[in-house]
Amino acid sequence: MTTPLIELKNIRKSYGGGDSPQVDVLRGIDLSIHAGEFVAIVGASGSGKSTLMNTIGGLDSDFEGAILYEGKNLRDFSQKEMVNYHKKSIGFIFQNFNLIPHLDLIDNVSIAMTLSNADEKTRRGRAKELLTQVGLKDHMHKKPDQLSGGQKQRVAIARALANDPDVIIADEPTGALDADTTDVILNMIRDIAASGKLVLMVTHSDKVASHCSRVLRIDQGQIVSDQEQKPLEI
Repeated sequence: MTTPLIELKNIRKSYGGGDSPQVDVLRGIDLSIHAGEFVAIVGASGSGKSTLMNTIGGLDSDFEGAILYEGKNLRDFSQKEMVNYHKKSIGFIFQNFNLIPHLDLIDNVSIAMTLSNADEKTRRGRAKELLTQVGLKDHMHKKPDQLSGGQKQRVAIARALANDPDVIIADEPTGALDADTTDVILNMIRDIAASGKLVLMVTHSDKVASHCSRVLRIDQGQIVSDQEQKPLEI
């Protein structure tokens, strides 16, 4: 097996303590994940799956243990290194899309590149290219409220890809979609993983997880199963 893109070593996370009861949310997570995997993290509400994703995504640095990205612990990142991690290495897809209502689709995607060194023409060109790639060539001058849920999630996917990150984190990306649209979006995300990116997807749905190449089940802050499924194909 190739070198893991991300390794987690004995990750522990607690809330409370002192005057309030301590709640252990993550209880010793060990995990190796690789580029080209489409990994579902499945668990009930309160199982720790979203907390786990936040730590991997660099949104929560208050944890014990080590999260190694390309061999370096996120907890040892300087502020500049963490900014670069968010900017260049991680792309996020959210259940509720998180689009900016008053901007058209081009601006919604290109805004993800505003911290890069690219000029406006380059950013807008990249946004148009990605919107075309996700099937929205004829809609890119529209505002989000003129789109269906599935189209909004396509915009979110394009935005997540804007900086060509190594890792895509998808938090219940089909939670607001109907069954047919869910299949379309999941196939699109699966193709992203097949192209060589690591895709991590939080879900509570076994049906959604069935699209993935690997399924991790988390319960009470621990991984209770790690199952390989059908390999990805481009």
